[in-house]
Amino acid sequence: MSENQTPTPAPESPAGADTTLPDGRPWRLEEVPCDFCGSSDARVLITGRDRLHGLPGQFGVVECVRCGLVRTSPRPTLECLGAAYPEQYGPHQSAALRAKAPGGLLRWALINYRGYPLGASSPVITRTAFAPLGRLPLRSRRNLGYLPFTGQGRLLDFGCGVGGFVAKMNAAGWQAEGMDLSEDAVRIGREAGLTMHLGTLPALGAPDGGTQLEEGAYDALTMWQALEHVPSPTATLKAAWRLVRPGGRLLVAVPRFDSLQRHWFGPAWFPLDLPRHLTHFTRATLERQIESAGFKVERTWPVRRPANIRHSYAYLADDTGKARHRKLARSRMIVGVMSLWSLLRGGRTGQMICIAQKL
Repeated sequence: MSENQTPTPAPESPAGADTTLPDGRPWRLEEVPCDFCGSSDARVLITGRDRLHGLPGQFGVVECVRCGLVRTSPRPTLECLGAAYPEQYGPHQSAALRAKAPGGLLRWALINYRGYPLGASSPVITRTAFAPLGRLPLRSRRNLGYLPFTGQGRLLDFGCGVGGFVAKMNAAGWQAEGMDLSEDAVRIGREAGLTMHLGTLPALGAPDGGTQLEEGAYDALTMWQALEHVPSPTATLKAAWRLVRPGGRLLVAVPRFDSLQRHWFGPAWFPLDLPRHLTHFTRATLERQIESAGFKVERTWPVRRPANIRHSYAYLADDTGKARHRKLARSRMIVGVMSLWSLLRGGRTGQMICIAQKL
């Protein structure tokens, strides 16, 4: 929303609130208050549809007038939320889970700058001389370098899908476990030999009769693109605080709603992912939410995801019918420049990762 745009009041009744899906399941939408402060006063920023799976209804992206947290409302009811994740939902699909320990420059950097037990460390003079270079590969596609190693510590990856990150962290020396609501995803992970829990937070017990989650038992808890999916981020983060030991860390990766990319693309911004993304965080609201749960934020990193720009241009092409938008989506140079520009403009990239510690 531009600075000069007049806020629109939130709709009184959800559009397409009661219907039936082609598979016979009911589909209902509801208005919800702010999860952080409880206020129902909100202004509409965006109205959009389900672009990924075509579920019926119009979903509002509204900003709480009292505290500024942005949420999806109307959204699917709790009973219908599972229908927003069809069988073909990507993160729940089978994947190769035989992760290898990292090699090359990434391995060297993890050994010398994050304490990972993957080999002998270099002399102090070498580590000091190459410190800037050594930190470069830590923010890799494997997402390994954000957490310092804690001596074969326990790690829980919440919203883990089939367990790809769990497998990577096991290979890097952690005792990693995963947790997800998808029975199929948990089954796939278990068949690959991973420790997987079926369920969600704030419940600390595994509903399938698996291992009880112990309070204060984890050295790290990660949420990769998961917090925006839960009905109550407040309750989820408070449960995470209970699970992490004192001195342990929380890692949260989410789309950044106050990014330049969201302003560029508006309703066509790919990471909106309505109606699956229930909360849309700015850097300020994410850090506030994490600290209100009892953690101390250490750092928030901007993360570049050029693919999100390509997908957003594809959505924009669908909306406008203009061929030039599809050409822009295929242009590596244009996408790369836009991604870099958002990083240089105050780090307002489309994704962010926040690291916090339980003191």
